[in-house]
Amino acid sequence: MIMNYKKALIHQKFILFVAIVFAAVMVRAQTNTKPLRELLDSKVYQVPEVFWEPTKDQGDIKALFYETLPYKGKSTRAFAYLGIPISDKPVPAMVLVHGGGGKAFHEWVKIWNDRGYAAISMSLEGHMPDSSGNGKLTHDYSGPSRVGRFDDVDLPIEEQWMYHAVSDIMIGHSLLESLAEVDADRIGITGISWGGVLSSLMSGLDSRLKCAVPVYGAGYLNESLGHFGEHGNKPPEFIEKKKFWDPSQQFSTGSVPTLWVNGDSDGHFSINITSDSYKTTSDHAYLTIHPGMKHGHKPGWEPSEVPEIYAFADYILKGKEPGLGRIIKQPSRRNVVLAYESKAAILKATIYYITEALTYRKLDPESIHSSPGPWLSMPAIVDISKNEIHATLPKEALTYYVNIQDSRSFIFSSVLVELKNK
Repeated sequence: MIMNYKKALIHQKFILFVAIVFAAVMVRAQTNTKPLRELLDSKVYQVPEVFWEPTKDQGDIKALFYETLPYKGKSTRAFAYLGIPISDKPVPAMVLVHGGGGKAFHEWVKIWNDRGYAAISMSLEGHMPDSSGNGKLTHDYSGPSRVGRFDDVDLPIEEQWMYHAVSDIMIGHSLLESLAEVDADRIGITGISWGGVLSSLMSGLDSRLKCAVPVYGAGYLNESLGHFGEHGNKPPEFIEKKKFWDPSQQFSTGSVPTLWVNGDSDGHFSINITSDSYKTTSDHAYLTIHPGMKHGHKPGWEPSEVPEIYAFADYILKGKEPGLGRIIKQPSRRNVVLAYESKAAILKATIYYITEALTYRKLDPESIHSSPGPWLSMPAIVDISKNEIHATLPKEALTYYVNIQDSRSFIFSSVLVELKNK
């Protein structure tokens, strides 16, 4: 009996030991108890080694690789395009972050170069182009590729794609600010779709940035009614772990001036999460919602489509007046009253509304993603003497936002308002 008791005790201790070891491994793999800022490698703030690739230059825009963080013991490099306009003094600069399925875009760099900015656009998924600037080829120093929507979150953080994407962006920033031609105190960031997710995260993580313009992507991703909020059959604990990478974890304590940009029917990032992200940062943020804005890289950077992006950067990084307008008293009821401030003259105000709660569904059977709608519109009264907007919504309206257009045709928007009853 004594021997059996001792064997049982030893067996129980062994099981307990194994459980503790297993738990420790799982905690390392699954749980990040420290803030992201403390988990970053110090190399993200250092100037990386650069490997120029002249065979892939696109005119005046230079091709290069820069050293990034090791991945599974292997040295890695990010491919990038870098453009610097000719100037007799240091110029402001922008970090350009592509979206899912994207790459380093030399044409995006040129758009900013033509406006007097240096710019860098890097590949975040281990790709490089061919000599014509097209294609997405792997190379000997490729790092990790994106795995779904944070679907590698169970891996140690140093093996997760987001960790490397964030690090690659910050190292690219460090490279930009090291250049004599660049004013290190005037660097901003913009990103599209997945790049919007990353650039909004960076707005709270990298305090060196002077402005941020996330396009489509935002925080509160689990609350998106579009594609980004879909989790399939993932268990609740797995979904909870993904929140570590939600941008709101970072920008909720940030102070970088931010312009939030989205459409009102985006199939990936619904307008409610853009509105909520703006609310969280409203003391240092601006918001522009474009009705029916298509999803994609070109719609997210084309100056004729989203001129507010370039006006915002010019205001923050160049001091060019007037800046964008902003709403200082938000609407909240069916009787719409809001107050705004704008140094540019206001031409008109329009209310966009739907006759139900914000609901996403496939309106078009041929469409890949769902969307809300249809949005209806009505004019609002602009009281320029008081800088106020007034309107009374129709009884059937349940969800709305207000757009104000200034004399330059720039749009600034209210938050999304969801009424509880008709």
